[in-house]
Amino acid sequence: MYKLTLILKYMRRKLGPMFAAAAVMVCTAMVITVISVMGGFLTMLQDSAQQLTGDVSVMSRSMTGFAHYEDLLARLDALPEVDAVTPVVSMFGMINLNGQTVGVNIMGIEPETFSRIVRYENTLYWSKEDIAKQYGVVLGENPQEDAIMDVHAMGMSLKPYATDMPAAVIGIEVNPWQYRNEQGQYNIGNAAVGELATITVLPLTERGAPAEIGPVYQKLVVVNEFKSGLYDIDKSQVFVRFDVLQKILGMDSHEVQAFDPETGEPLPEKSIRPGRASELVLKGADGYTLEQVQSAVEREVSLFGEEHPDVVTPAVRSWRQRHAQFINAVKNEKGMVTFLFVIISIVAVFMVGATFYMTVLEKTRDIGVLRAVGASQVGIIGMYLGYGLMVGTVGALAGLVVAVALVLRLNDVQFWLANYLGVTSHFAWCAAGLGMFGLVAGGIIGFRRRKFVRLALLYGVILGAIGLVIAWVILMIFADLGPHLNDLIVFKMWDPQTYYFDKIPGRVDPVEAITIVIGAILSSVIGALIPAIIAAELDPVETLRHE
Repeated sequence: MYKLTLILKYMRRKLGPMFAAAAVMVCTAMVITVISVMGGFLTMLQDSAQQLTGDVSVMSRSMTGFAHYEDLLARLDALPEVDAVTPVVSMFGMINLNGQTVGVNIMGIEPETFSRIVRYENTLYWSKEDIAKQYGVVLGENPQEDAIMDVHAMGMSLKPYATDMPAAVIGIEVNPWQYRNEQGQYNIGNAAVGELATITVLPLTERGAPAEIGPVYQKLVVVNEFKSGLYDIDKSQVFVRFDVLQKILGMDSHEVQAFDPETGEPLPEKSIRPGRASELVLKGADGYTLEQVQSAVEREVSLFGEEHPDVVTPAVRSWRQRHAQFINAVKNEKGMVTFLFVIISIVAVFMVGATFYMTVLEKTRDIGVLRAVGASQVGIIGMYLGYGLMVGTVGALAGLVVAVALVLRLNDVQFWLANYLGVTSHFAWCAAGLGMFGLVAGGIIGFRRRKFVRLALLYGVILGAIGLVIAWVILMIFADLGPHLNDLIVFKMWDPQTYYFDKIPGRVDPVEAITIVIGAILSSVIGALIPAIIAAELDPVETLRHE
């Protein structure tokens, strides 16, 4: 019982343990905040990667695609592990938009089924309301105008309204006139919706040689723009309908001239060349893990390869495997940054150790008395370890609360620093200036009256409050000073014009947070171990004689 009584007494009446707990709090909050932001960034990347590629992809090993994809698609669609599957054809090419030509990856999709697998619909950036507002159209008054404005529906069907011309949905960064403002948002006035674009592709034969027809040009209407969450995709991706791109590339099923295999002479009959696809993208059914879905798909693909020896068996890749290099790089960065901050946080161990060592020196007589009345060495060690446990627990839990509050409000803090840092600095400087003057004046007066700390703090608080009032009066008198200071003093932790994500990603992982809290508590106990041993080894007789 005496251990708990002394621990609580030291915690209440001594500043040293409070400073040690504050050090533990700062270190804990710092590590949790860093690992939460990096973890949020990683989670956002993984979600975006899965959103773009589906759960599992059956990919051609060549840019020319693989034949008989309809047979394989039917096989996969019948699997209980597969919820939906859709064909995709893709090819590198160029797009000319508003006189500017850029290199892109053109992907042919069936938007209805494709959206079920990769949430394509959620990436469409502009809505009917955006376009109507831009052109001053009141929705609901004219059905024809409503249909023209409905860029979301056109993006989902990849068919423009009232024309047979093919449609395209382009990455929002493909548009050479589009840019993000300070809030990370795009301007509808610069949207390419309704613009004509020309794509250029080079069809390839099944052997990979350029087709005899040479480059093919196709005009399209841009019906929407998309934002996926990955900058590299949004600056290089263009979506068109599957059948449109398949036909442009000569990968559709069509008749070809048959030749005699022995003489090479043309035969009177025609042969049918099967259609080709670049890949099949699928979504796993509920109740099955990614590994189970991939394993089932691999079995079907293997059987497909055996039945079609003329086709090079396509590869099966999960979304994690397709993006492994990029995701692993971010994971390594997260681990490295966390490790560095953990190393920095070891200062808390030395802070606790130094605090307790000074306590041992200060409480030598108390330790001697405890030993003299029967306290054992183990009891003294237990008391100081309990002391360290108390300091670590208070500091770690306080750090957890601070970190969670900061991570959840990090974007609000960012907004404040980016918009009101000038006025905040004005109040801070006025309060700090007069407050420091009050501390010095109170210290001098208190030194003479032997009330140094009390008067220094009292004068400091009073003059600091007066400084806040003066700062407010100055802003009232000079009305333009506040906006000028806010424009002059700006700090952006996360500039939406520099980083792709509009907001700072933050996600507190409960397991990681609890692990860090436990580590901080154990570190405090370890910091108290050496002073505890020193205190236990003190000779009570010599200690009391010395005192």
